[in-house]
Amino acid sequence: MKAQATLEELAALFGGKVEGDGSLPIRGIASLEEAGEGEITFLAESKNRRRLEKTRASAAIVPANLPSFPKPVIRTPNPYLAYAKVQAFFQQKPLAPRGVDSRAFIGGGVKIGRDVSIYPFVYVGEGCEIGDRAVLHPGVYLGESVQVGEGSLLYPNVVVMDRCVVGKRVILHPGTVIGSDGFAFARDGAKFVKIPQVGIVVIEDDVEIGANCTVDRASMGKTWIKRGIKTDNLVQIGHNVIVGEDTVIVAQVGIAGSTEIGNRVALGGQVGVVGHIKIGDGAMIGAQAGVGQDVAPGQILSGSPAFPHREWLRAQAAFQKLPEMKRTLAELEKRIKALEERITEEKE
Repeated sequence: MKAQATLEELAALFGGKVEGDGSLPIRGIASLEEAGEGEITFLAESKNRRRLEKTRASAAIVPANLPSFPKPVIRTPNPYLAYAKVQAFFQQKPLAPRGVDSRAFIGGGVKIGRDVSIYPFVYVGEGCEIGDRAVLHPGVYLGESVQVGEGSLLYPNVVVMDRCVVGKRVILHPGTVIGSDGFAFARDGAKFVKIPQVGIVVIEDDVEIGANCTVDRASMGKTWIKRGIKTDNLVQIGHNVIVGEDTVIVAQVGIAGSTEIGNRVALGGQVGVVGHIKIGDGAMIGAQAGVGQDVAPGQILSGSPAFPHREWLRAQAAFQKLPEMKRTLAELEKRIKALEERITEEKE
């Protein structure tokens, strides 16, 4: 881990503008409340300026529109992104590869790159390829002919089944399973007959998949997780699903088989997606929505079944008024009934 950097060096990480002493040494980053002398903090929104005024940090990353501040600052349009890059800078560690532990099992014909770390109790099946600087933590299982790209990090108890491909700089968090069988059965009278799942999973570069997720192998061909995708924990991706680049999938999402999800899509927590549909580029699906049909590019949906988000907001507002509306309707029915009875009596 690098001990410190100047304010100018930190600003260069994200293109920020320094105001104050750019040569000020900084040894770490912390929250507004916890930062101390020699550390930098960050303010995500100008409306929280009062919290910034109380900080003991030596400097701060602030929004570009923040009024003048007595301490040295780095101004940026996106303080949260700047925080991510500065935090990553201070957390980086010098490469210290462990090599292959004697308690790991390495099958025949395995190709292992340079500077790897393979911890105790890792199982690497026959014919696997492991790239340079890959890290396999205890309990990782690689089936036969698995490929793991350079710089990838597999945390404890990750399972990658036979022939699946993990790209470069991929992070798989604990308990995640890549390449389990897809859920596919054919009926034979009252019984179910399993459909063999003979495809694979391909995970491209710079993907991060959370803990206890499952990505099923394809029935045929491949389940395809494209570059830059990020998933939260407890996500289920079915067989033959294609997920486009830079898509974000929040916890407990379930995606049924053969669905195609475009680039830069956002799926909120507990979204359910039926199989064999397409969700277009840039679409956003709100939490707990149930998506049962194609979604156009850029569309924003909420609700179950999902429909346009603005209409859903109006529906939610109306839903809260239903008890009052019911009482009003009952009163109107009484008044109409009384009026009808009066008109009948007058005719008679």
